[in-house]
Amino acid sequence: MDLDAFQRDALTALYWHRLISTDQVGRLLNPALSPVTVRAKLAGLRRAGLADRITREHRPRTWLVTPAGAEVVEAAGGVDARAYRLPSTTVAHLLQEHTLDVVETGLAFVECARRTGDECGPLSWTPEVAHPFQNRTGDRRGVVIADAVLHYVIEDDGRRSQRTLFIELDRATMPVARLARKLTGYIRYHDHAPAEAGGRPLWRQRYPRFPRLLIVLSGTKEHLLERRLADLRAHADAMPVVAAAAGRVEMIATTLPRLRTDGPLAPIAMPLLGDPRHVTVFGRLS
Repeated sequence: MDLDAFQRDALTALYWHRLISTDQVGRLLNPALSPVTVRAKLAGLRRAGLADRITREHRPRTWLVTPAGAEVVEAAGGVDARAYRLPSTTVAHLLQEHTLDVVETGLAFVECARRTGDECGPLSWTPEVAHPFQNRTGDRRGVVIADAVLHYVIEDDGRRSQRTLFIELDRATMPVARLARKLTGYIRYHDHAPAEAGGRPLWRQRYPRFPRLLIVLSGTKEHLLERRLADLRAHADAMPVVAAAAGRVEMIATTLPRLRTDGPLAPIAMPLLGDPRHVTVFGRLS
């Protein structure tokens, strides 16, 4: 089957992000296309055995790449090969809501960049990125896995400012205390400076500046998300390891409805430490 440009891009996006709804594919790649056209092009990928779909009652139709489709993307060489693939549609069902919300988070940045002339595209975030660490004494190893690492370039009067975010997506499926404990993993990763690296922080091998952590809350009603946001800040402030990271690791949180409605350049994010006044996702923290 000869794929058109949209189908090639769609197949690559499905490979990279693992699961994307029909609506998200259209918004991500070409918002000018009608939903009917997007569905027809995805159906063509399915007939060719390159993509498959998940259908659930009262849920958006969701697409994923097949093993044959993954081989096509890897052979094209347009993106780095992903080590992890969804082994079956059964597993995809279990991950569907969380994965689609991560894509929706990335889409908020893509759509903002289109409006403002900034730079953020369909492949500007990488899902499930692992970061190993040790504690300061070296007797405890661990890994923190960001739900996504997102890159965004702000264009301002000809000047380009590159920003990187760790994104942690929470669908209100765990106690707030457990969510707050995830913050310590990012702090330990920031502080990890192994002797074999000359005492230089390990994160500097991957990032010019330590990324800001953005926690995005979703999965329940807006007023409950706001309550959860306030509880998360209280937990962060009460945890000595987290509180001591103020000024070293920047941590903010917002809700997916706010991010989707107002965009990342609006004051939608609450710092988890220090001044509680809302800032933009990339705004200065006092």
